[in-house]
Amino acid sequence: MSSFYKRLFYLALPIAIQQLISTGVNFIDTLMMGQLGDIAIAAVGQANRIFFLFSLLMFGISSAGSIFISQYHGKSEKENISKTTSLMFIFAFLASLIFFIPAYFKPEFVMSFFSPDSEVINAGKQYLKLVSISYPIMSIIFVFETAFKSTEHTTIPMISSSLAMGINIILNYIFIFGKFGVPQMNEAGAAIGTLFARIVQAIFLVYYIIKLKHPAFFKFKSIKYISKDFVIRFIKHAAPVTGNEFLWAAGVTAYSIIFANISTEVIAAKNIVDTIEQFIWAFLFALGSSTAIIIGKELGASRFEEAQKYSKKLIKLNFIFSIILILLLISILPLILKAFNVSQEVKQMIKTILYISFLFIPLRSFNLINGVGILRAGGDTKIMFYTEIITLWGLGVTAAFISGIILKLDYYWVYLLTMLDEIAKAIILGHRYLTKKWVKNVIN
Repeated sequence: MSSFYKRLFYLALPIAIQQLISTGVNFIDTLMMGQLGDIAIAAVGQANRIFFLFSLLMFGISSAGSIFISQYHGKSEKENISKTTSLMFIFAFLASLIFFIPAYFKPEFVMSFFSPDSEVINAGKQYLKLVSISYPIMSIIFVFETAFKSTEHTTIPMISSSLAMGINIILNYIFIFGKFGVPQMNEAGAAIGTLFARIVQAIFLVYYIIKLKHPAFFKFKSIKYISKDFVIRFIKHAAPVTGNEFLWAAGVTAYSIIFANISTEVIAAKNIVDTIEQFIWAFLFALGSSTAIIIGKELGASRFEEAQKYSKKLIKLNFIFSIILILLLISILPLILKAFNVSQEVKQMIKTILYISFLFIPLRSFNLINGVGILRAGGDTKIMFYTEIITLWGLGVTAAFISGIILKLDYYWVYLLTMLDEIAKAIILGHRYLTKKWVKNVIN
């Protein structure tokens, strides 16, 4: 095995394991909620849409920070890594409050945006109120996980996630079903388990940041030393990335609202599909994250030819992985479907949506590794922002709204038309990759 593939393996494996554990826990959570029926699955799934929006905004801030941290890591500039993480934390914490305040104080109002079904709203509002307490805590988790990963320390985030996910499963089982003398709390029990797990994860990450004297460690008083010039440079790259992630998250949420307005059965099926698909995306996201770290470090060290050579290898590897993962998931799909306590109608919807999705996963994974892994590593962020506006909102959401709400087509036609977004995105970003405008150092 060449040094490149060894490096990729050691970077990607912990990230993949972390993603798989997270996916496994989400899958088990969905199974637990499935024991309470279709309404419970739809309620928790829709309540988590606001966390989805929040997490994608966090991902935008983290991705922008990762551009700087990985390139500073390539030049071994530890003080600038610390400065970057402190600025990331300010933005992340303020963003968490924007989501926490409405979710905690007006959960029923927030739920009404994601589902018209009064049963779903009532079942989800208590879950949303409780789990929203963890949003400010998640700002700490996102920032420090990014710092560890961007400096090629991917094992610690994996361990922290494993610990949190294990706690989450145990507490959810106890609180949802009322075990060991604890009263049955249903949806609210799932929220309490999630909250405690995230608290433990945050404490774990802070402990190791301090213990290892990681360059990401900063004191609050050091924030005042951040220069105006650095803030401007950070925002220059962060704004398009964060805007892009928020637009994408809002677009996917819009899809969810459209499917919810078709029927509760359709949105229950779509939420289960999203959980099942995460087993594929766990590996592809790990490859995309590792790509950003590798390419970013090479660009930071001004090794431009190496960055281009590695990018071509990673794109080919991504395509091969996507095909293998699709075939594996198809082979075990019957076993997965048996595990869900939902109606046969919902199971048939799950199969139909999944098979349509499988056709487009190679294309969608190319967009992931090219956009998130390669273009962003070189600070080429504005093209991502404008592309998201054109393809997701101009094509995907518009087509879904017209077909699902106005024309009232069957759910599978609506889902198929959402893929117009991915086709157009692959064309635009593929061309951008070939121009090599992403091959640059952003920290000098």
